Amino acid sequence: MGEIVDLKRRDFLKTASAVAVGAGLASSGAFGLSAYEDAEELKAEKERQIKNAKYTPTFCGMCVNMCGFIARNVDGKIKKLDPNPLFTKSRSFACARGNAGIASAYDPDRAKMGQPLIRVGKRGEGKFKKVSWEEAYEFIRQKMVKILEEEKDNRSAIAFGAGAGAEEPLFATFKDGVGSANFVDHFTTCFAPAFLANKLTFGSWGSADFEKSKYVLMLGANRAEAIVTPDTLDLFRKSHKRGAKIVYVDVRYTNTAAQADEFIPIKPGTDLALLLAMIHETINKGYHKTPYKAQYLQQYAKPEDLQELEAYFTSGEGAKYTPEWAEKITEIPANTIRRITKEFSDAAEKYQGAANCYRSRKSTWYYQDFEFRRAQAIFNSLHGCVNRPGGILLNHGLKAEKYEYEDFPIYDNAKSRIDVGTIEPNTYPLINPQKGSWQLFRDKVLEVNTKWRKGEKLKENEYPVRGMFIYRENPIQSVPGREKTEQMFDTMDLVVVIDILPNDTAMYADVILPDTVYLERTSPLKSFGTLREPMIGARWATAKPLYKTKPLYYIMKELSEKIEKDLANITFKYTWDEDELGVPYPKGFDLTKYLNEDFSLNEEKVKKDYPANVAEAIIKHASEDDLDIETFKISNAFEKTPEEFNREVMKDLYGEEAAKILETYGVYWPGIEKVIKAGLIDPKYKTFKKDVKNKNELIYSLYKKYCTLPEDYCIIKKNGPFINLKLGNIDGKKFKNPYTGQFVTLKGFPAWRDDLFVEPDTKKGEKRLVIGRHGYFTQSSHPNNYLLLDLMNYNYIWINDKVAKKMGLKFKDEVELTNRQGAKVKGKVYPTKRIREDTIFIATGLGSQSKYFTLGYDNGVSQAQIAENRVDPIIGAASMNETIVTIKKV
Repeated sequence: MGEIVDLKRRDFLKTASAVAVGAGLASSGAFGLSAYEDAEELKAEKERQIKNAKYTPTFCGMCVNMCGFIARNVDGKIKKLDPNPLFTKSRSFACARGNAGIASAYDPDRAKMGQPLIRVGKRGEGKFKKVSWEEAYEFIRQKMVKILEEEKDNRSAIAFGAGAGAEEPLFATFKDGVGSANFVDHFTTCFAPAFLANKLTFGSWGSADFEKSKYVLMLGANRAEAIVTPDTLDLFRKSHKRGAKIVYVDVRYTNTAAQADEFIPIKPGTDLALLLAMIHETINKGYHKTPYKAQYLQQYAKPEDLQELEAYFTSGEGAKYTPEWAEKITEIPANTIRRITKEFSDAAEKYQGAANCYRSRKSTWYYQDFEFRRAQAIFNSLHGCVNRPGGILLNHGLKAEKYEYEDFPIYDNAKSRIDVGTIEPNTYPLINPQKGSWQLFRDKVLEVNTKWRKGEKLKENEYPVRGMFIYRENPIQSVPGREKTEQMFDTMDLVVVIDILPNDTAMYADVILPDTVYLERTSPLKSFGTLREPMIGARWATAKPLYKTKPLYYIMKELSEKIEKDLANITFKYTWDEDELGVPYPKGFDLTKYLNEDFSLNEEKVKKDYPANVAEAIIKHASEDDLDIETFKISNAFEKTPEEFNREVMKDLYGEEAAKILETYGVYWPGIEKVIKAGLIDPKYKTFKKDVKNKNELIYSLYKKYCTLPEDYCIIKKNGPFINLKLGNIDGKKFKNPYTGQFVTLKGFPAWRDDLFVEPDTKKGEKRLVIGRHGYFTQSSHPNNYLLLDLMNYNYIWINDKVAKKMGLKFKDEVELTNRQGAKVKGKVYPTKRIREDTIFIATGLGSQSKYFTLGYDNGVSQAQIAENRVDPIIGAASMNETIVTIKKV
């Protein structure tokens, strides 16, 4: 039996303190050196490190933006991350999160998961035993075999969840090899409503072209705080130089509001009403009929859609959506609504679509989000801002293959998704059939597994989901309704977490497989469809993995090799057709004994061990015309390492020289060869040489000078109508109002519904809780990062200072929040004038309840604990801001 480890925080703190004391003595000035001598030694040591270091290109794994870096490795340890100047997507930019990647690699708590662990205590208790990789794989194999044998080869009895990242294709490949229909990711806790509304309206999500926009209207999109990237800098740094105006609408005064030209406060949950009024104003004032826009709509919108939209907002239901109507709901003056609509219209006309009603990345806010995002897409379309410079560009990147495998078998007994397959008729009409909904999936699995364990009869399409693999995702800390997520895992027989730190979800695992940090692995290459500088980027391993961790590629490959024969044996048994094959399934037959290493059937051995008619049936069932058993070797999908894959793809698509450039510099775009040959880049340091001037801006001019692609390569050409102002495919579909329980009919155009808007009862002390992102933390991924915690170590509860004064609250006073579903959480307040009296705000990313984090434990409010379990009735997305709380001073 492996060593038992009890991941207790206090024991680790003692060890960490001792290490810190030792480190402090070694680096102090206690040996008699003067300040000058000490500085000289440090300088000499730094010069030595720079000279002798190894410089490796990579791209960031701290958020989905994936900016390019050059890692400096000194004596086997990463010492610094510098922006990759040739990585056009990030343009020599590095944010706080990107710089803090080093802290992820050397987080002291990584040691707790330095080798595979198997749970020996209760889930959540934190008691595990250290085991070898082989022992961990064998534990998983036995559990999977038991589950799939008892479920008669229903592969969907094993579910999969993953966060976004460059490795997701590797994890998805393993999921496809197992054959499950149940996969959930961050989609419905992120931007599902905005993505789907825009895709249905004009076929793509697209990208905001801030660099050339002349007017930007932002509704709750807090770019200056939430995600600071090069395009965020485009928005603020150069907007006034090009005569642009930024108007920001939000429930609180943020850093984005401070950077904007105008801030407009709005009542929470009423963004849809504002957009409907702006569309009403546009149509009734004829702003969409100005010369440029009239021509644009004639070319790109269906004329019948435009006619119906005009009728809807002039004589139909939409005729009531006047600015005066919206003023009563939003508390924005009607004249302000009229003015900003006219300003937006004038800019779009004058600059031919260079205006942008910006679609934020996180839009899972309210029950009416999908309709709000539909209205936003229509508004941008009416003003000719879709697929236009300065507006929304429907862009694509350079050609690059994806790391995926297409020769997997189809598993006959795998059932359909548990959430999509069991939803009531006329509910969640637009739920994603591949990704479903995290909350609906979780709630349904908990319900069905509970019934199954009690021996109750299951309904049609219901089945137990008895196992789950989780990679780079922390649903216990990110999905609203934390307690239900914990309960769901408690009903499962196998929970496997692949991650780098002992986060909240890892504590509920049966097996923890320790992943490498992104800096320690090579990832499949990625094509970045940036607006004007498309490129291919590669992440190369910049240091050896610490402890006994392994990159995901090797985990998936080795686990596949461990389980593939047994899983093939189960399918062989449960697809045996006695009528077709002429004999019953051979009692005690074990296919694994007759498979060669390449998964070909050892026919001679079969004939030797079984009568002729039985042997003939076995051979027939395994043949290419029947089961095609060789396709069940799921490890075939991992034949190429990411390094081999990257080199082969680049060589096949762009040639040998391109492959070498990607390997050396971590980036490729057609023409980059000329930049390198011009001698501007130092081949050792992978950066511009010392004597090169204007380094931060140089990449722009070099790309324009040397790139061989057409300037508008990224913009997808549209020759005819591609904008659907009316969504006929959802017109007439029904959804269930979560407040009234009544069925509501969707229309071809967005509509405001009073019965989907509930306000807090301020007389009872209720407040609406608004949840938002912060630029230092990505959802729940970095609560223990010591560099980021040095910048922000607590997500205080924003509360209006007048309300705080009435309650006798001062800065850092502790309060207890209680939501309508009975969940409670404690936190410290930040009284401020910059938020409405009926609203409070918390940032995501903090408040982890994993007691095994040295730094990140309980430092703030957890969104998963306090956000009500509310689900968008159309898509199934998390409606986190539909949370009403009461506040009590502690």
